[in-house]
Amino acid sequence: MTKHKLHRIKDTKGTWTYKVHTSSKEDSAERASAATLENEPEETDITTLTAVKSTNKGKLKRNSVWKTILISGGSAVLVGTLIGFFIFRMFLQVDTPTSAENPSQTTPAVTPAEKEEASPDVIAVTLASLETYILQAGVFSEQENADPLIASLTNLNIPSVFFDRDGEFYLMAGVASSEDAAQALAASLSDNQAELYVKAWGTQTKEIEMTEAESEWITAFQTFFEEQLQQTESNQPIAEEEIAALVDKAPAETVAIDELLSSLTEMQGEPSSYQLLTWMKIYDEL
Repeated sequence: MTKHKLHRIKDTKGTWTYKVHTSSKEDSAERASAATLENEPEETDITTLTAVKSTNKGKLKRNSVWKTILISGGSAVLVGTLIGFFIFRMFLQVDTPTSAENPSQTTPAVTPAEKEEASPDVIAVTLASLETYILQAGVFSEQENADPLIASLTNLNIPSVFFDRDGEFYLMAGVASSEDAAQALAASLSDNQAELYVKAWGTQTKEIEMTEAESEWITAFQTFFEEQLQQTESNQPIAEEEIAALVDKAPAETVAIDELLSSLTEMQGEPSSYQLLTWMKIYDEL
């Protein structure tokens, strides 16, 4: 038996209409079949989903590559900046003087002992004695006591030199290589108007410090002195060329022999006995 059922349908214009549906067994079966089909899950298009997933995976991979590139580039820039900064600081420290970094720091004073240690070429040298015969004018306990005698010798054109020995002052007027040569020199100088005594004399042997170059020059001076001493009989000035040759042998920088070098130049033109006597005195006081 067929059943009829009214279904109300709302009209868009606000009026209601009714539609009659015939209900039958066949209709019921159809509706049940339709309900079953609605409740069943829809089959998924695997091919389509797979394609979508594959596309998304490609996009993710490209994003990951760009992200890696950006991170690597940023890291390289950062590392390069840090290395450049440290290298700049290193060169800045090398170029900056220590005194500029520490203005309060001052160079410590160097003591005389440290100066000697800093000069490894300074050596101890033994000065050999210069042996001669000498013209002695007098011996005094006080140097001032010899003033009248010095004035008398000056009037006779006899220059003199003091030697300080054992607390006494010896006034000398010339040197010679032998006793006979000294006697002849005394007679020619004083013309029997002054008492000049001939005696053997020598400088004191002692040890002093000087450089190796100064020591070599002292050896040359000793040889020069002995050679010129043999020619004092004439009492003529020593040739300036010979003096200049000796001075030229001296080292450029000297301390121990400065006074002797100066005297060699200053005494040019004086009688040889007076030249040698003066150089002998300075040598004795080195």
